[in-house]
Parts: sequence; structure tokens; C-alpha cells
Amino acid sequence: MSNVVARGVRFHTQRLGNGSETVVFVHGLVMDNLSSWYFTLANPAAATADVLLYDLRGHGWSERPPTGYTVEDMVADLTALLDVLGIESPVQLVGNSFGGLLALKFAAAHAERVRALALVDPHLSDAGWGDQMGETLALHGAARDRRIAESFQAWLGRHSLRKRNRLAEAAEALVYRTSLAEDLRRSPPLTDAELGRVRCPVLAMFGEHSDVRSNGARLQRTLPSCRLRIFEGCTHSVLWEATETVKRETLQWLARPGSLE
Repeated sequence: MSNVVARGVRFHTQRLGNGSETVVFVHGLVMDNLSSWYFTLANPAAATADVLLYDLRGHGWSERPPTGYTVEDMVADLTALLDVLGIESPVQLVGNSFGGLLALKFAAAHAERVRALALVDPHLSDAGWGDQMGETLALHGAARDRRIAESFQAWLGRHSLRKRNRLAEAAEALVYRTSLAEDLRRSPPLTDAELGRVRCPVLAMFGEHSDVRSNGARLQRTLPSCRLRIFEGCTHSVLWEATETVKRETLQWLARPGSLE
């Protein structure tokens, strides 16, 4: 593991494997960090590729600046990280939840730098999404704890009580000591015009019972090359509920983008 300074912020990164392709994993928001990828898909992907993992600003072991948490800021962070690390060839991006939104935004802004996308239950920041996320993050007390439990039950259930408490404390600091909630409110929605600029093959995976499953239809409608997969019985936590299936399909996609039937 190492620390990389980009845009004046210190990011915790990990590099795994060695190969001609570079795969960048982008994790979800608040109660997540690069370890969710490290313990699921990153190491298998590293058997044949150069893998980059990083904690988003304010998450995991990365620095937690007081401001700079718009979607555009975090896309700029990824751009700067690739530049600082000297990764010039087109990469394959794998994003979960909010990380899927960042991957799409990056691919729309830098189509020439992305070879393929694999998205796990991605948010799409439709109109009103920023307000909804801001309101959720602004909850307090029992309401906040209940929402966290509902949203991250599968993720939290894989950790000890001590680790869950550390995650909760880090999440509380991120939500209440930074501009995250307000910055997300100010982030403009992802438009169909932006999606139309994503030219690479896209694998979109959703849980059957996910609250964002309808995003799959929008991706199929607007993206030139999109494969949609629905995982039966799964929720938004599909990465943890169907890890082996997600891993198998993602690795196949990364090996030959566009190859799934």
C-alpha cells in the first residue's frame, strides 16, 4: 500500500498484480472503502492485470479534507490519480454503487481513457438524487442508525463489532465534519447526453430487489454497448449477496469486454 498526493489530497492506494491491462476499482459512498473490492474481485483480477485500488477522499485511510465532495470533484480526483501514477493507457473501471456513478462520469468526460466498464448496482444521479442523498446523510440518531443498517446490512455483517464501530465512527466524521451532504446536493444529475458519450462496452449488474434496479433500463436505452444482468433475490448489496457470480461475470467481461451473451 502507498499514499499518493493528487489535487492536494493524500489518497491511500494499493497496487496488485502485473499485466498489460489496468483495472481500477471504485468503491461506494460513506460506509465503504477499498477493502470491499480487495476481499472480493481485486485479487482474482490481479492474476492477469495491473490492479489499482484507492480510497475515495474522506474514506478509508485517505485524507478527509473539509470540502471537495461533489461528484465532479471525485471524478477529478480519479483523473489526477491516474496522471500522478503515470497510467496513460485506457483502463477498465469497475464501480460499485456510488463508485459506478463515478466510473460513468469519468468515462463520459474521458472516453479515450476507458476501455470497458463493469458496474455493480450503480447510482445514476437522476434529478433529485443529490437532494435525496443529502437528506439521507443529514439524518441523526436512531433514524440515521436505522438507515445505515438497512443500506449496509450485508457489508456490516461481514465485520466484527469492533470493525463496524470503526466504520460507523469514520462515516460519522465524514458526514458531519465535511461538506459531503451539501456537495452532493449541488452535484448536477447525470444526463442522457453525458451517457451518450460513453463509447466503451458496459456491463451493468443489478440486484432483483434493488431500489435502483430501474437504472438498468436507462443504461440499456442510452448506452451504445451495454449488457444488463439482473441477479435474482439480491438487493443493492449484490456485491456481497452474490459475490461469486458477480466475480465470474466481471472477470469474464474484463478478459473480453462485450463477450457475455
